[in-house]
Amino acid sequence: MKHLKLCALALLFTAPATSFAEQIIQPSLLDETENIVQMDDGRMFVAGSTGIHEIKSTNDSSPNCQQDSQSGLTICTVVEPMVNGNECSYTGMTTDNYYLYASCTKWQSSTFADPEFAAFLRILPGTHGAEQVIAHEYDEPIWYNGMTMFDDDSLLMTKTVPDQGSINAAIVKLDITNQLTSEFTVSKWFPSNSLLFAPNGIKYDNGFVYFVGGQNLFRIEVNEDQSHGFPFHIYQTALHKALDDFAIVGDWIAVAETALINGWGTNNVLFVHKTGTVSTTRIPTGKIQMSHFVKDSGTLFSDDLIGTSFYQGGLYRIPMP
Repeated sequence: MKHLKLCALALLFTAPATSFAEQIIQPSLLDETENIVQMDDGRMFVAGSTGIHEIKSTNDSSPNCQQDSQSGLTICTVVEPMVNGNECSYTGMTTDNYYLYASCTKWQSSTFADPEFAAFLRILPGTHGAEQVIAHEYDEPIWYNGMTMFDDDSLLMTKTVPDQGSINAAIVKLDITNQLTSEFTVSKWFPSNSLLFAPNGIKYDNGFVYFVGGQNLFRIEVNEDQSHGFPFHIYQTALHKALDDFAIVGDWIAVAETALINGWGTNNVLFVHKTGTVSTTRIPTGKIQMSHFVKDSGTLFSDDLIGTSFYQGGLYRIPMP
């Protein structure tokens, strides 16, 4: 269960009817969708509370697949939401275009309490599922949310609750120390502060790290030794809204902007320029509170944005402005 879902409370007040989010997979087939990635070869994967799934444009009659009757898309389960005997939700996912990397979290009664269980997974997708899944529990059960590749052997991950565990940080660096076994170490990369409530989406792109902290979007230049430079504040949303995860689209950042109480303010795809110096653009999504996006390479959806929604579930197609 995601912390902002407590704020939403499913209070669907009267929201603007205008929505450019077209549902392409029903929530009954994909509930609580969180992350989405697309590999360079066009393969698309979605993660959330029901596992990690591949989205295919062609029919697949394998027992781990089902077809959406409206769109004709096929959803094939790659990894179940069960790791080392623990039922958990995939809260983060990224790819190096060969493997999928994911974090799975099992909460206790409160999402801000230390998780009961958390693990890091490396997945090699196959033709009809996963060819290989390696899972290791973190030394401490931490709720890791955003994930991005940093180099061939390391990732950056955000800590939704920065002071969980012994490493107080907004962003940590995960170094894979053994490629065969996927063993790893975790270290502090960027410290926490009062402006970085609930760190969330993160992307490394052309020497800069972009990441969300609550209602703020930041850019950090990466030094030659991979340490962080000074954070530059790009954008802040309204107090009754929050920023979630995002996609890099050329010189722009397409970020999910959600009303904390659904209907009190609009839900949007917010386009922010990387420099923070150009006027923003919004695409309204009505009552659909988006979570994460990927810009399709054109292999499935003709260069549109494809988005997830942890709150409403399903998968959505949003036209580029």
